[in-house]
Amino acid sequence: MIKDKFMRQMSPEMVEDSTFDQEPEWMTDFRHDAFEKMATKQLPQIDKMDYHAWKFISTNNDDKNQEQVIDNHIEKEIDNYSITTMGTKTIGMHPSDEMIQNKVICCDFKTAINKYPEIVQEYFTKNEAMQNNRLSCLQSSMINNGIFIYVPKNVELKEPISVYMIENNYQTKSTFSRLIVVGDQSSKFDVVQKLGSVGSNKKVSHVNIDVYAKDNSNVQFFALDAMGEQNITYVMRHSDVGRKAKMNWMIGSFNDGNTISDVSTDLNGEGSKGNTRIVSLANGRQQQGINTRVTNYGKHSDGEISQRGAILDRAKIVFNGIGKVAHGAHGANNQQENSVLMLSDEATGDANPILLIDENDVVAGHKASIGKIDERQLYYLMSRGIKPEVAKKLVIRGFLGIILSHIPSETIKNQMINIIEGKLANG
Repeated sequence: MIKDKFMRQMSPEMVEDSTFDQEPEWMTDFRHDAFEKMATKQLPQIDKMDYHAWKFISTNNDDKNQEQVIDNHIEKEIDNYSITTMGTKTIGMHPSDEMIQNKVICCDFKTAINKYPEIVQEYFTKNEAMQNNRLSCLQSSMINNGIFIYVPKNVELKEPISVYMIENNYQTKSTFSRLIVVGDQSSKFDVVQKLGSVGSNKKVSHVNIDVYAKDNSNVQFFALDAMGEQNITYVMRHSDVGRKAKMNWMIGSFNDGNTISDVSTDLNGEGSKGNTRIVSLANGRQQQGINTRVTNYGKHSDGEISQRGAILDRAKIVFNGIGKVAHGAHGANNQQENSVLMLSDEATGDANPILLIDENDVVAGHKASIGKIDERQLYYLMSRGIKPEVAKKLVIRGFLGIILSHIPSETIKNQMINIIEGKLANG
């Protein structure tokens, strides 16, 4: 059975090996509680994506450990980020003067537990979804790397808080990373987060991100997922949005290896707003299963999902857009659009819009499209003297650019464009 195969990969000793130095009792209890629940839970369902046979954890094999080398361009990049982790270690801390002056907390879990134990405990255990399925229970029990960010009340930051999480593929033991971001009341700020990897060992990587946008806050989260081909990656992102607060996700899903991504936004407060935009490009034989959901709990809350993906070679992308309006969410709005562009006869793609409505006086809608490249657009460009391959790239960039145009960070936008160009060149 799948259940037995999954659980055979796990042992209580793995939980003990994951604990932080001087970890508080409540955190250890949280781990063991999640581990005990794991056997009774199911893996999260990703419609049209069967990932049950994938590996979910990789253990340490000293024979495969490699000499760790960080190349020059990554070393230079680290200086541009507020905090950088590599595997389970923090290797860079460069908070801006603005962050320091406004008493913004940005540190690893070990530091946060020692300096700010009460606030860390409150938000570490707040997300009930951390133990509601087998994958989240696994991540909760095995966390071995973490970053905590807190922006105080009424603080508005002009410069983004930037986070670089590098997977250490010089080693084989799985990294289970968690990032918690708290925007207190009436705060306003951006977070730029990048996932990458170094080294050539095959590895399973887990990343869990929680954002708490409290009443009247405004949080924008820009993410670039750029893991290597040797990584199987499970990324879970969740946001809790308060009264009249705004939360925007803008995500570039550009991992080279197989990926399961789950992005959820809970619009809990009255008048809360949440917008999720995702752009993805898959090539080779990789598979990407992306669940994106927005749930309206608050009255007059407003949620939107917009996803665009392009597929090369024999790759696969599945977009599941899930819009839910809960009972009592009077006057809510929930909209979504999912589009997939097939660039190969062997490519596989799906765009599945799902609406779950439990209230009457609401507005909800969805659009979905799956298709090949528009020959009329190609013909128009080629009639202007543009070579066929260049014309094809322009059409693809235009298709994905509808999402990219919403990213104000030129650094992240340019990195995404460079990855797109690289994948198209190899496709």
